[in-house]
Amino acid sequence: MSNEVGKSEVTPAEAPGATAADGKAAKPPKKRGKARIIILVVVIVVVLLFGGGGVVYATQHANPQFCNVVCHTPMDPYVNSYMEGVSVNAQQTDLEYPLDITAHKDSDQDIVCLTCHTDGIDAQIQEGIAWVSGDYSVPLEELTLTVKPPTAPHQRSGIDTCLTAGCHEGISSLDELKESTSDQKRNPHESHNGDMNCTNCHQMHAQSVLFCTQCHADAVVPDGWLTYAEQQKQIKEAGATS
Repeated sequence: MSNEVGKSEVTPAEAPGATAADGKAAKPPKKRGKARIIILVVVIVVVLLFGGGGVVYATQHANPQFCNVVCHTPMDPYVNSYMEGVSVNAQQTDLEYPLDITAHKDSDQDIVCLTCHTDGIDAQIQEGIAWVSGDYSVPLEELTLTVKPPTAPHQRSGIDTCLTAGCHEGISSLDELKESTSDQKRNPHESHNGDMNCTNCHQMHAQSVLFCTQCHADAVVPDGWLTYAEQQKQIKEAGATS
C-alpha cells in the first residue's frame, strides 16, 4: 500500500528510540557531547586558576618581595628597607648601620614581613581595596606600637608584637624591659613622661630616633640612630620630594 499524500517515510533508525539494523542503539547527536566537553574544560581551567592562585598565594605571601611584586607603589620603599637598608624617609643605600628591620632580617629568627604584620584576611582585603581605589598616602601611615591597648586602626600593642613573641630572650613584659636598661643614666624604657609608645624611638623601615633628644641635648644617641631634630628634617625632606 502506498504512503498517504503529505506524509514522509520514517526509517527505523530515525524513529525515536529506534535501533539500528544490528540491534545497537542509535548514536545520540554529537552537539550535546561537545557542549559537555567544553563545560568540563572550562571548569578545569577555573579550578586550576583559582587553585593554582591559592597555592601561589599561600606559599609566596610570606615572601617580602611578594608585597612589591603585586603593588610596586607604595610597597617598593618598604621592601627596599627590608632587603637593602634603605630608609623610607631618606633615599640612601649606604647607611653605616643597618635599619632595625634589616638587623631583624639578618638575625637567626627568620623574621619576615608577616612576622610582625599579622593582619587577618579581612584587613588585607580592605588594604587591597584601598590600593585599587588609590585611597592611601605615600609613605604609608605609620603603624604605632602602643604600650596601652590599641584604640585606632593603625595602632597595635607593642607588648604583644615585640615582647611576647619570643623575640627578645629574657624579656616578655614591660617591667622586664625596664629592668634590662635600668643601669643607664636615663632609662629609655622608664621615662619621666610615663610609659611611651615603642615607635616613638624604634623605627623599623627608617632610622630609629632617640626621642629623648627632643629635650635632652646631652643624651647619648646609639650608633646609627638619629636625634629627634634629624628625624624631623628627614621626614620634611621626604615629604618635599614625594
